[in-house]
Amino acid sequence: MTSPPHQTEPKNNLSTSPTSQHSQSSTSTAMTIGGTSSKHEDLSEKGMMRSLSEKQSPRSQPHPPPHHRRRSSTSDLEDHDHDHDHELEKHDHFPSTPPILPPQPRESKRRQSFGSHPKPIQRGNSLKRQSTLPSSSTPGSIPGPSRQRAGTVGGVSLSRIGTGHSLSRMSSIQATEMESELRRHVSLHGIPSANKAVLEDKRTLDLGQGKGEEEVVVVDWLPDDPDNPFNWSTPRKYATLLVAVFITFIGAANLVSTAPLATWGTVYFGVSREVFLLGLTLPMLGIAFAPLVLAPLSEVFGRNMIYQITSVGYALLFIPHVTTRNWNGVLAARFFQGIMNSVGNSMVGGTVADMFLPNQRGPAMGVFTLMIFNGQAIGITAISWMGQNLGIRWTYGIQGIVAVISVILNAIVLRETRSDVLLSRRAKNLTKKTGIKHVCAADLQKTDFMVVMRVSLVRPLQYLFTEPIVSALSAWIGFAWACIFLGGSSIVLVFESYGFNVAQAASFEITMGIGAVVGLVSNIHQEYLYRRAGRKSANGRSPPEARLYWAAYGGLMFPLSLYIFGWTGRAGVVHWAVPAVFLIFMNWGVFTMYLGVFNYLADAYETYSSSAQAAQSFVRNLASGLFPLFARQMYVNLGYPQASTLVASIALLLSAAPFLLLFYGKRLRMKSKVTRALCKDD
Repeated sequence: MTSPPHQTEPKNNLSTSPTSQHSQSSTSTAMTIGGTSSKHEDLSEKGMMRSLSEKQSPRSQPHPPPHHRRRSSTSDLEDHDHDHDHELEKHDHFPSTPPILPPQPRESKRRQSFGSHPKPIQRGNSLKRQSTLPSSSTPGSIPGPSRQRAGTVGGVSLSRIGTGHSLSRMSSIQATEMESELRRHVSLHGIPSANKAVLEDKRTLDLGQGKGEEEVVVVDWLPDDPDNPFNWSTPRKYATLLVAVFITFIGAANLVSTAPLATWGTVYFGVSREVFLLGLTLPMLGIAFAPLVLAPLSEVFGRNMIYQITSVGYALLFIPHVTTRNWNGVLAARFFQGIMNSVGNSMVGGTVADMFLPNQRGPAMGVFTLMIFNGQAIGITAISWMGQNLGIRWTYGIQGIVAVISVILNAIVLRETRSDVLLSRRAKNLTKKTGIKHVCAADLQKTDFMVVMRVSLVRPLQYLFTEPIVSALSAWIGFAWACIFLGGSSIVLVFESYGFNVAQAASFEITMGIGAVVGLVSNIHQEYLYRRAGRKSANGRSPPEARLYWAAYGGLMFPLSLYIFGWTGRAGVVHWAVPAVFLIFMNWGVFTMYLGVFNYLADAYETYSSSAQAAQSFVRNLASGLFPLFARQMYVNLGYPQASTLVASIALLLSAAPFLLLFYGKRLRMKSKVTRALCKDD
């Protein structure tokens, strides 16, 4: 007797051949999901012993038909979980689900999982997921009395997903795999709660707090929940985005203006130019290291609190700039200001990923990148003129006033965007209301303080040194970004040779803003290419590599334009307009590179994008803080054309990174434990 088409394959999948399957058809049919036959009660001790015997000597099994693999139900999951409880307890992390492949002769225990999953879901913790929720009211479910199985409560599976000892020993990658698998499972197999507040799935786990195993309800978002940031209205999303990128704008303006301000700051504070430029290096070091703590912690505890606290601290730290002429005191303030300012560099990209699905993310990331570039272009121009006409004290004072405006906007507009944090808060409220412990998947990484700190602090550096994608993109964009800060000194030097004063020469940095606007226009074509890749994809979703088409062009445009700038920027030989035009092309190239890297990491690392962004931000800002220290000496000693040629040659060598990812990026992602766990349905 064969199973109806809408039923799944029996979970006694240890039978050895079609012949044996036929001989056991009555038993198998009795175990079919949702069946109404009284044979549900006929699982004899003899049959169970035969299953045990087969487990001890497993043999090959025909692969189930495709339509059986695409769909599963709650009872199907229970059978599988019940059979594998002891297997799960043998491992120190929750096992990940491999892609659906023909069975291998010797299957590793580590690859065992809940069971086959339904059709692919969208990336991210979004409620736009294409889930098939097993319940008595689910269309296509089989009517009839449901059987209360061992290890279930109310027909919902109770399976052990880990032990306290194993949770405390997890690496961050293992924790990522476990959390991603559980989130995926609940979103696909959970059922709506009685009050329609969440999807829920009851499970048994040991949180590692000395309480032993507990029965808890694991929750996930319901589709179209208005509190989920993915489902916010478009005006609300962009209002949040604009206020967040304003933090980035004012921070970028403050940093990049240090080089031209050295003309007047050395006199005002009574220090040498090299010592004054430490006012750029120290905050850049703060920006480099702080995201290793702040960005991952934002993934655990939320972003809004970090935004609010750091913006207030950033504004208050302008007080020493205005009230003292002791440069050592100002340097200390600027270092801590860099720590506060780091959220504008590393965390805003994560905020974009919180609110926008991958197919909506391109324009939002374009706005973010545009504000970074214009913050430097407008900031260095305006602050140079303020320094020349108003003096150093007023220059810092006006920046402090703008920072206070940012604090007010943050308090009015910004709210929490981290989906897991919002879901965790809802789970706690449900625990208080019902008396039953509710948790979300992300809470499993918060059960032990040392686990939280290890995951939050180690993950960015771990990504930097163990994820080839992050390593390659960090080196590439880090060098290009350092060249932008190098330009704060080199561009002024080149155009001063044409007879311009410092403020006038610094005004040529406006080419960065022009290049960014042109880059934003070219991003329209990049978005078209990204959507076209999605239409060609079998699952209708664009791969992250589709973000890198224009970034690859920009990777070539940047060094080639820098070559031309270096050899045309010669007073008395070539008109100043020629190198200025090629500065636009150079910045256009860097813009597409920067935008492509942010979008790629956001798509590839999704909910952990802040950690990936923190890794590349570390390299980018560390290099940007060091390059200006030797920029003037390099250009004066080597000569302007020769120095630009050296920089352009290194940039040209590093431009291979996006091309390699275009060809081999998917292969690298499939080998990565992190991206494989997040994107199994690619």
